[in-house]
Amino acid sequence: MEESTIKDTIEKQNTEKEERSALDSVFYKYINSVDRGKFGLKEKILLFKELSYLLKWWVSLVECMNIIRTWTNNTALKNVSKRIMDYIYRWKSLSYAFNRLPQYFNAWDYYILKAWEMSGSMPNVLQSLSSEYQFLNDIKNKYVSALVYPVLLVVVAIVAVLALFLLVLPNVFTLADSFQNISLPWTTQFLRDISTFMQIQWKMILVVIALLSVFFSVFFSMDTWKKNWFQILFRFPLIGKMTKYFYLVKWCRYMKLMVSSGMNYVQTFQLLKEILWIPAYTSMIDWVLSWLQRWEMIHSSLKDHKAIIPNDVMVLIKVWEETANLNNSLDNVLVLYEWELMDMINRLAKVIEPIMLVFIWGIVTIIALWVFGLIMQIMEWAWI
Repeated sequence: MEESTIKDTIEKQNTEKEERSALDSVFYKYINSVDRGKFGLKEKILLFKELSYLLKWWVSLVECMNIIRTWTNNTALKNVSKRIMDYIYRWKSLSYAFNRLPQYFNAWDYYILKAWEMSGSMPNVLQSLSSEYQFLNDIKNKYVSALVYPVLLVVVAIVAVLALFLLVLPNVFTLADSFQNISLPWTTQFLRDISTFMQIQWKMILVVIALLSVFFSVFFSMDTWKKNWFQILFRFPLIGKMTKYFYLVKWCRYMKLMVSSGMNYVQTFQLLKEILWIPAYTSMIDWVLSWLQRWEMIHSSLKDHKAIIPNDVMVLIKVWEETANLNNSLDNVLVLYEWELMDMINRLAKVIEPIMLVFIWGIVTIIALWVFGLIMQIMEWAWI
């Protein structure tokens, strides 16, 4: 009996281990399948940094990719490294591999790396690419985080108002109806009409919201609207100026790295057109390219685009063209506007937060006063 019991226990434990290992295997495969397609900006920055460090120590490119593929815990990075190795084993360049993997690397990565491969400065350009992506991503994250708190306040306010109209006010009005001699003021009657409409037509309201969401998502995806939207956005007092400075910094940093890699001005602006998808900049770059084809000066073509290119930047570009010293001119632009951009991002949250708090406090206070006026009337009639 004891031996059979021990055998049953051992078999039970083995069965549990097999089930657990099978479950772990399924879970691991699921995680890998999810991570495999998530080669994003973070993985790209990591790949560029690790490659630049290894290449500076005179490690061969094949061995670099093999080290990254073997030791990384990131499934997406492991998969991309393996695909790059397949091209390198066929005696293809790293830029060729980037060009054959457009789902992971854009035209900016390919052309910059291709231009620098001939000079033998690939570790430096990979470090520069990772620094550019890291810097612009940090600014973007700070910009987004500065807007998160106001957006959360608006969402909380909308939810609170909906809960008030759908859950609280109907009970208050039902109580008021039990006192037949109470006359509701026009403000309270207005609230009651809104509450009744939302209770009866809530399905229709959801359908209208869904249709409007689809309409605006299609409408906002049109290039004409995008261009008009950015022109409107640039006119906002703080957010518009900050957005303009962000893309100006991005434009200058990209242009500096391209020209430093040996690209001519036409190639530089053609590539800028591909990577800066903003319609406002696309039309400006098309205009600059048309002037370059006529051998005209770049700063002269920018006079009609003062909405996105400030006057002092045009002056520095003019100095650059006259002195043939692009790096110093762009460095001056970046020193000025990077500091200004960071200062505006830090001020954004401080400016928007009190405005949103006052706005939401005003809406809640007005509704509360109207509701408490009715409650006071009910209390007076209850005492009578």
